[in-house]
Amino acid sequence: MALQECGNGHLYDTDQYATCPYCNGGTNVINFGADSGVGKTVAAGVGQEVEVGATIAPQNYKKQLEEEDNTTGKTVGVFQKKMNFEPVVGWIVCIEGPEKGKDFRVYGKNNTIGRSDKMDICIKGDQTISRENHARLAYDEKHNTFHLVPANSTNTIYLNDEPVYIPAKLKPRDLIEFGDCKFIFVPFCDESFSWKEEKGE
Repeated sequence: MALQECGNGHLYDTDQYATCPYCNGGTNVINFGADSGVGKTVAAGVGQEVEVGATIAPQNYKKQLEEEDNTTGKTVGVFQKKMNFEPVVGWIVCIEGPEKGKDFRVYGKNNTIGRSDKMDICIKGDQTISRENHARLAYDEKHNTFHLVPANSTNTIYLNDEPVYIPAKLKPRDLIEFGDCKFIFVPFCDESFSWKEEKGE
């Protein structure tokens, strides 16, 4: 095993990889057949036991990722940058299905919808909704408008009983349907109020 350190401080086996798999997603794998070694070896200076042919992250690799995530690794929304938080711009209220009676906040950005906690609008109770990016509900700060946007789901989403295949502009009390749930759209920002005007911009 021939260990090499890349420009970002990652250690990797040059017999196995042409370039650093941490920097390049592990796509440049060189495989010449059976492993030439067996058992385990200790990487010098790392203090870890690793199998021959394995890649080794430096000891501070996890710490580096956490620091990146807390600084430049995240995209900051326009409102979050201006107001130091994401203000609510509207809601969708479930009127039918497993989440009936619950409301979900819509924020001043391109809101992702799905069952995962990573989603801006997290609808956990409906197993027919995709885990991530079932749909998006976008707020346009410049024009003070809302759009329903299809995302990665293979299931059709509906607006007022019509299928949505391209971004569709939303109006107050529009009926949105995806999965087994139906929602009423309730805007907070409209022609009578917007956070942009409130800030005097």
